[in-house]
Amino acid sequence: MIKVSLGGVGDKRLECVGGALLSAVQRKRSMCLRRLARDRNQLNQFGRFLANRRVTTHEMLVTQARLTSRRVAGRHVLAIMDTTDLLFPTHEASKRDFGPGADGEHPGLFLHPVVAVDANNGGIIGLIDCAVMNRTEDQAELRTKRAPDDKESRRWLAGAEAAADCLAEAATITVVGDRESDIYDLFARRPANVHLLCRSAQARALAEGGLLPAHCASLPEQGRETVEVPAKPGQKAREATVVLRFGAITLKRPDRAFSGNQPRQVSLWVVDVNEIAPPKDAEAVHWRLLTTHPVETLAAARQIVAWYRMRWTIEQVFRSMKAHCLQIEASQMEQAAPFAKLALIGLIAAVRAMQLVMARDGTTGQPVTDAVDPADMAALRELNTSLEGRTRKLKNPFDETQLAWFAWIVARLGGWSGYTSRGYRPPGPKTMHHGLIYVDQILIGWHLANRSADVRLH
Repeated sequence: MIKVSLGGVGDKRLECVGGALLSAVQRKRSMCLRRLARDRNQLNQFGRFLANRRVTTHEMLVTQARLTSRRVAGRHVLAIMDTTDLLFPTHEASKRDFGPGADGEHPGLFLHPVVAVDANNGGIIGLIDCAVMNRTEDQAELRTKRAPDDKESRRWLAGAEAAADCLAEAATITVVGDRESDIYDLFARRPANVHLLCRSAQARALAEGGLLPAHCASLPEQGRETVEVPAKPGQKAREATVVLRFGAITLKRPDRAFSGNQPRQVSLWVVDVNEIAPPKDAEAVHWRLLTTHPVETLAAARQIVAWYRMRWTIEQVFRSMKAHCLQIEASQMEQAAPFAKLALIGLIAAVRAMQLVMARDGTTGQPVTDAVDPADMAALRELNTSLEGRTRKLKNPFDETQLAWFAWIVARLGGWSGYTSRGYRPPGPKTMHHGLIYVDQILIGWHLANRSADVRLH
């Protein structure tokens, strides 16, 4: 059974407490320990678990990466990375050992997860890695004189290295990053089995002369595309018509960069995506996408754009962690080190829930094994039958080989009515969080009952 686990710490009691904590996060959709615990005794257990030095974020991540690694053989996997800040503007008096958050004034932490997504269908496969950053030192001091490995931006290369290791059995690995990933050291030192797809943020110098923005503007138009622009604060979701340009480029190593073992130039491809006639009140779409994938045709350029748009998946995971669901920034935990562990638990829960939200309508076409151990299928079949109604509309519409079939079961356990017609909302992350705890408990009970039966028979 793929059980709720935060990893082995050499202590069964601690492992049980960790599983109970993850389950409580999913069930109660909160990161406040007082709300998560059923009583004072469990509150103390949770607190001691997070404060225990044997409980590490490394062990939690190794456990999640091991599960993800089992699912990727033969697939093209996007390792999508991004950084999110956790800010506590009203908790200044109570937070200890926290550095400044993104606003530079209030306490906060930063998470930089790497999430595995199927490049062919956009479905979440699992968590690969996550860097937790607490900026207790001045990050800007002598930044240009530090070696790349001494900079906070090293997290991008570290994420690519983690993806190379975790996804080694995949057919293809493509690391996808937004503007912050435009780092020469990442291009120069990427693992041999990893492709890159990064949005450019710098007016980089080219070996062939000139700067990247001017070069992209000079490229001929190769085609046009309509892309969906996700909603963001102050702007609704909309469609944009964009012009596509592409070509091969060679980046020069920045003059002020710490050279180390970096090559003097790196060969890449660029896909320039520029919106035509954007609405007056909207920011125009303009993506300069740098990639190691060859882009010699319009079809290849469109594929690069499609893969980059899947980067939005990690933004949805962040929304599930924050105000949209788990409300992680409402946590009252005072010390930074235990909170970092709690934040990672919240990330694990959010990835599990969003995996099912995205698979719920069957459009990802993911196999059920992306979330279910084959040993659990007998129990899930019985559970599915008990949740189905008499009418066709209340039957699980998906084949049991699909992840959508499991998502339907979890959603029903989480309180979803099962109706999909107009006026009925599909199950969201809150419903999936709630349903996951029930299905985990049912599967544990099923296996315990069968084990007891086997013991009696012998």
